[in-house]
Amino acid sequence: MWFNNALIYKYELDKTTDIEEALACESLKPCPPHARFIYGWVPTIAEQLTHSIAGATLICLGKEERILPKAVINRVLEERLKDLETREQRQATRSERSHIAEELEFELLPKAFCVQKKMYALLDSKNKQLIINSSSENQAAQLTALLRKSIPGIRIEPIEHADNLSSRFAQWITNPQQLPKNFALGSDCLLFSPDDEKKKFTCKGYELPADEVLNLLEQGLAPSELSLTWNEHIQFTVTQEGVIKRIKCLDYLIDEFNDLRQLDDDHEQQDAEITLLSGELRGLSNDLFNALSVAKHNKENSEQVVCEESIA
Repeated sequence: MWFNNALIYKYELDKTTDIEEALACESLKPCPPHARFIYGWVPTIAEQLTHSIAGATLICLGKEERILPKAVINRVLEERLKDLETREQRQATRSERSHIAEELEFELLPKAFCVQKKMYALLDSKNKQLIINSSSENQAAQLTALLRKSIPGIRIEPIEHADNLSSRFAQWITNPQQLPKNFALGSDCLLFSPDDEKKKFTCKGYELPADEVLNLLEQGLAPSELSLTWNEHIQFTVTQEGVIKRIKCLDYLIDEFNDLRQLDDDHEQQDAEITLLSGELRGLSNDLFNALSVAKHNKENSEQVVCEESIA
C-alpha cells in the first residue's frame, strides 16, 4: 500500500460518526445499462469499506465505467448514414447525424464492457487531513463530493498556502540554504514563462542548483514544480498549487516495506503498511506545510513592517 500522489484537504468530523456505516449507504452499485459511469465506495480489505489503524482511516472510491470508444460509435454511425443516404438518395442533415449518434449510444451502451477504477484516500484524524491518492483536482472532487453526500456533517476545505509558491521554489533553488529542515533539493523542476504559461521547460536529471537552471531563472522563467527529498525517506514533486506528485520511497522506506511483506497474516500486513504510510505522509505534510506557512507568515510580517514604516 502506497500513495503515488497526494491532494490534501482539511476536514472536520463529529467523533461519534460511524464512517463504515455512513459509507455503506453509498457503496458502489453495478453501472446502469444506459449510464456511462457510476461512483460508490468499495471495500479496502475483505468486505470492509474502511480500515482504521494508528489514527488513520483508509477509504476507497470506486468508479464503474462502461467502455464505449468514440471510434466504435463513429464506425457504426457512418454505416447507418450511408444506408440512409442510399435509401433516400440524399445527404443526411446535421441534425439527423446528431440524432442517429445519440440513438446509437443508447443502443450500444448496455452491450459495452464495464471496468472498475479505484482511488484511495486517508482520513488522518491526528492532523484532521484528508489525503487523496491523486494529482487531479477534478478526480479528487468526485471523492470529496461523495464523501460529503455520505457523511452530511463532514466539512472539507482546501489547505491555504503561501500566495506565490513559485517564488518560494525559486528562492530554494537559488539559495538552497533557505530550505527548511529535513528537505533537500531533488534533480527535477518545471519552469514556465510568466508571460506565456504555455512556454515550459522540463529540467530533469540536474543536480540542483545547476548553472543551466539558474541561467533560465535569471532570464525571467519561474518554477511551477520542484522535486525535493524529505528526511531521506521520500522523494516527491510539489507544484505551485500545493499538489504533491510522484511520491517515491527511498532506500530506508523500501527496506521497511519489504520487511512488512514478510508478515504471514494479510490483515496484519495491511495494518502495518497503513500505519507506515499514514505516519510518513503525516510527517511530510506537517513539515512541508509548516515551511510554506512560514513563507506566508514572513511575507505578511514584511508587508506589515513596510506599512508601519510608511505611516511613520
